[in-house]
Amino acid sequence: MTTSNSLKKAIKKYQEKNPLMRTYWNRKGGARQFIMADLSKDTKLAQAINSNRLQYINDLKELRNDIDQRLKDL
Repeated sequence: MTTSNSLKKAIKKYQEKNPLMRTYWNRKGGARQFIMADLSKDTKLAQAINSNRLQYINDLKELRNDIDQRLKDL
């Protein structure tokens, strides 16, 4: 699906007016990209994860514990 020029312009304008939200979305997207990586694709991330599968599993468990702790703290 293509995005119209007017929608692109509106998104850019919103992001410029809301830099904190842009930062929030970028960081959230980065975390989600790491967690939900498609390991069947031939990307650098998938290659790195597939060559270090046990480390990736341990990192995901650590992230889950960090998230649980953060939820308790909030």
